[in-house]
Amino acid sequence: MESISIDQIKEIIGSDSNMKEKIDSLPYNLKLCDLIDFLGYCESTVYKITRQPDFPKLDTGVKKFLVPRPLFLYWYFRKCFFAKQLI
Repeated sequence: MESISIDQIKEIIGSDSNMKEKIDSLPYNLKLCDLIDFLGYCESTVYKITRQPDFPKLDTGVKKFLVPRPLFLYWYFRKCFFAKQLI
């Protein structure tokens, strides 16, 4: 899959007001509940997603983790958004 530039991400976010609002409402460090709300999947599906080797998370304890918003958005647009566009 080709890489995506910051300018492409900014263009996508700017062209969709709902997406911009969703992204603006995200905290800087995302927790599981934030990911569930943003992605719209159930808890077990989001857990499976976070276990992928390339998912950008910081382990903070036994079952807790944080996801830095910039890294999550890069992952989301590279893995999810553009994958939907290619289908």
